[in-house]
Amino acid sequence: MAVYNTSRFVDGLLKTYEHSPPSFTVRLYREHWTLNNGSKFLYNNQIASLLDDIRTRHIPVDFLELFDQANLPFYEGCLIVELLDYRPSKSSDPELEQPEKTRLVLTPNDESLWTDICLMTQKTSKAWSDADVLELEAQLLLTTAPPLCLEPDVHLTRIVNATSRATTPPAPPSLKRKASAMDQEADEIEKSRRVKIAQFMNPRLRSSVPTCVSCCHCFENDNS
Repeated sequence: MAVYNTSRFVDGLLKTYEHSPPSFTVRLYREHWTLNNGSKFLYNNQIASLLDDIRTRHIPVDFLELFDQANLPFYEGCLIVELLDYRPSKSSDPELEQPEKTRLVLTPNDESLWTDICLMTQKTSKAWSDADVLELEAQLLLTTAPPLCLEPDVHLTRIVNATSRATTPPAPPSLKRKASAMDQEADEIEKSRRVKIAQFMNPRLRSSVPTCVSCCHCFENDNS
């Protein structure tokens, strides 16, 4: 039953390799993010799909060939990603000097296993037959898949399904949502400021607006 406990597997993997370097590191800033110590990327950049894969905690299939060329370390068939989040919780606050550090495990799925097989066949000089590919796929499944239950039992199936659902970590919020939320907060503040200015400039509504020597100063106090 332990093989169906996803949280226990992830926690055990992180504990086993807690002193090992991560497969790669993502640094999240207010306006951009970086991969390891490389170039800066915007959150709406095409390569930001990597952040969505990290959010779902699956190995990014589109980047597997790049990972293979870079010889990234895999741990028991999984990737360990270190997230360093320098973004503040409020848009008005400065970026954090010490980032929030999180380690996540990205696990393989059927698509990533098939991509692995394709990459392996590309590295060999000989032509692979369909039988060779199927045999390789069978060996990978035997190694990575949980053991088969040869005596099906409906109660056992329910227990396994319940265990899998209860121990599968929920998908965290989008790694890009934090920046979007801060943008939304800033937009709401700016919208409120414009409404107040419009009310002040409208003669019909001016009587309902409190008289103030410096209305701009009042707006700034409201925004602070």
